Amino acid sequence: MHSKTKKLEILHIEDITSMNNSILSNRTNHYLKLLLFNLRVMFRYNPGNLDDFVEFYNYIEDILNNIIELDDDELKILIYRVTDLAVNIEDYNVIGETIITETIANLLSSLYMELETYKLVDLYNREDEYQDYIAGQIKNQIVEFDSLVEILNLSCEDEVKKKVEEILNNNYPFEYARYKARCEYLEY
Repeated sequence: MHSKTKKLEILHIEDITSMNNSILSNRTNHYLKLLLFNLRVMFRYNPGNLDDFVEFYNYIEDILNNIIELDDDELKILIYRVTDLAVNIEDYNVIGETIITETIANLLSSLYMELETYKLVDLYNREDEYQDYIAGQIKNQIVEFDSLVEILNLSCEDEVKKKVEEILNNNYPFEYARYKARCEYLEY
């Protein structure tokens, strides 16, 4: 099982970080990469029952490497497979399922936003009287977390920073904690 030994190498993640699906948003790419990393961690601590997970890992890897074209139908298949994995993970009797389910929850949220964007783009391409309204909806699909972090970094006023940090802490506790940890790590 050559692919399993590759997946056990969790300390060398350059292959994961270098992948990026050109169609998906940065947020979705981030959660797909995080899922691959967490699957590697899970592989390390489980000796068996991993064939389905290895196949799923390869599927996600192919999506991130743009090998699988991610159209509407393939996006729905991806959502279905991720949901199926989350719902049935207890049946596999593996160690470390909680790190997978947390990542899957964030990934599914992001994938549903992608699906909504796909639908809006299809409606936009019909060229009818609602095209301007739909274009506004597509623009509103921007991830708030990214915008809030940008405002936080650009703002000089303490009140604005305090309010933005409050929103980030309340609505994105895990993402903001990771962001702060990354920033502090990069400063040293």
